[in-house]
Amino acid sequence: MQEIISEQDKILEFTHDKFIREGFYRTSMDEIARDMQISKKTIYKFFPSKESLLESVFEMRTRKVQLILNSIVDSDEDCITKFVMILHTIKKNAMNCSESWFRDLRLHAPHLQKKLEDIRAKKIYQIMAKLVEQGKKEKLIENIPPLVLITAYVGAIEGVTNADFIMNSKFTMQDVLRITAEIFLNGFLTPQGREKYSSSKKKFENVLQ
Repeated sequence: MQEIISEQDKILEFTHDKFIREGFYRTSMDEIARDMQISKKTIYKFFPSKESLLESVFEMRTRKVQLILNSIVDSDEDCITKFVMILHTIKKNAMNCSESWFRDLRLHAPHLQKKLEDIRAKKIYQIMAKLVEQGKKEKLIENIPPLVLITAYVGAIEGVTNADFIMNSKFTMQDVLRITAEIFLNGFLTPQGREKYSSSKKKFENVLQ
């Protein structure tokens, strides 16, 4: 049975794609209405302002990403394969976003940028806690105190993925994720874990390239 998409969801999906491609600061409600071939009144029926539309787009985007990550963590794969799949998801998510989207968040919606960083830090901590516990049981992760390992990794990710660092460095989001992941993976995996990591990467071409 074909799913019926509501008018509100159509506006959200269209605006989401437009915002992450072109940024939101210079995108007007008139432009959205024109491109969708609907009236502004229709948009305002669901979203009373551009700010409320942006908030809804942001919430939808973060919710979708978290659902994907949860499905990976809850799968039956070993912890190394899960880690590679998560990196693949994060990389794909980052590549879909233009520099304009990240710039507009930083300059014109700092409250959403802060919220994104808080959500990311909390999610990384939750994911790492589960993967470390699983990896130790599978003998793929060294017997390092989990709290130390997780706190160090979360701190490193927070440091290199914040908006100021990305905007003021020559690195892309993919670059910093790749470098940080390689440093930590080489440090806390057992020899068996590193072998498993090498083979798992081949399943997801260019995940860390």
